[in-house]
Amino acid sequence: MNMNRTEILRLEREKVLSNLAAENGSRTKLLIMLMDIDDEIEEIAENKLKAAY
Repeated sequence: MNMNRTEILRLEREKVLSNLAAENGSRTKLLIMLMDIDDEIEEIAENKLKAAY
């Protein structure tokens, strides 16, 4: 199965959210990871929009 970067980031995001819900690990670290993932997903979406125009 060939996954693109956005799919991989979404899977990683789900893992981080699960860990947050279960309170596994450092909450601050998990929140920072979540923000980084969301930023990268947003950047990819913006690049795709720019490429479309």
